[in-house]
Amino acid sequence: MATPEHSYNLLVDEANNQLKGQTKAVMPENALMKHEDRKDFAQVQDSDELPDRPPPCGMSSTKCILSDEVTPKTEGWAMEWHKHQMAAISSETFDSLLKTSPEYSGCRSNMATFVITRKVLDAKGRPCERYQLVALGTGNSSSGEWLRFNGRMVHDCHAIVIARRALLRFLYKQLLLFFDADPKAKEMCIFESSADSHQLQLKSNIRLHLYANSPPAMNTWTPMKLHCHAKSLLLPVAYLDPSIWAARVCCMSASDKLCLWTVAGVQGALLSHFLQPLYITSMVIGNQTNSDGEVCDISKKQLDDSLLELLPPPFKKQDILFLHCNYVDLTDEALRHSHLSINWCLGDKDIEVLDGTTGFIVEGSPSLSGPGSSSRLCKRALYSYFFQVATAEVSAEAAHLLQCKGSSLRLPDSQRSGEATVSEQP
Repeated sequence: MATPEHSYNLLVDEANNQLKGQTKAVMPENALMKHEDRKDFAQVQDSDELPDRPPPCGMSSTKCILSDEVTPKTEGWAMEWHKHQMAAISSETFDSLLKTSPEYSGCRSNMATFVITRKVLDAKGRPCERYQLVALGTGNSSSGEWLRFNGRMVHDCHAIVIARRALLRFLYKQLLLFFDADPKAKEMCIFESSADSHQLQLKSNIRLHLYANSPPAMNTWTPMKLHCHAKSLLLPVAYLDPSIWAARVCCMSASDKLCLWTVAGVQGALLSHFLQPLYITSMVIGNQTNSDGEVCDISKKQLDDSLLELLPPPFKKQDILFLHCNYVDLTDEALRHSHLSINWCLGDKDIEVLDGTTGFIVEGSPSLSGPGSSSRLCKRALYSYFFQVATAEVSAEAAHLLQCKGSSLRLPDSQRSGEATVSEQP
């Protein structure tokens, strides 16, 4: 079991590389990318030059800088640097995305992002760490509607839940890069083959981090372990009437989902067909109170350690390193937008705005991507991405088998003379 101290030490080693900056690669918007699009994306990711003009899709123009000063390698400095870097890249990306839609800037008060870090070499060949924001979500509400089973409604629009669903779209895009026939596309993918499993794994130089500028919803006034949102209230599951469970939308609390991800990973059931569990290394919470400690306690105490021994491999208990930084104050504009939810992932041209109380896209959203105002994050859309990746995987495997069969049918040079022939198998 990975301990917080282990994750802490990893972050200390990474932060001491003194990198200040983030990447600028932008993926095509659609989950299914054409071959030339994937090749162009791989070339952009491989480039170390930054554009002179402001980068698109909300990516910060902050350059990757490796300080020439000798910085003391202290754990306190490493943690301070990491959490402020997470907050800075999240804030800058949000501001850039909202430049064309300033009317939704009030959604900032409940924001969450997923950031990946890569170990890379700078121009002088020195190791450094590169931060890249890949998914963003805002919101603080959930639907109170009747249950629907067509998969077109987003039930839970709380910030870390929306950010995680946006992360899933990014992961599907990365899988399409991996199954592309172009070796450059596969090289720039964040995944690699595993020697002991048919599932792909995250490359060893990449880690996943979560930032939230407000703590996830949780209840500390009751010893009940599992809570859910139902009819605009956060209640213990034991208090809910069965009639509500059967007819109304009920969503597990964000803190309980965070607890689930420490064991099952953030990839979900569909992506588990392709990926090994993907765990969060650290979470930075934008709150000056001790709420991060409460979240940490909940994520640990809700799980019975005796049950962890029954987990089938490759699942495990991955404790998250919790840190806190400055809190973002609420404004009048934020209160007016409390029912709205924004989502975006790396490669999207525009943000998508949902009404958290209904689970559908609002009128005037910069991005309209589904029939009947359904979101690109709804279950129906995520299944379509899954189908595209599965098709790409089958095509890649078929091409590999044909290549192998062609190689096996070639005769050695010593047998190519005379009447030697190769008989075709039925």
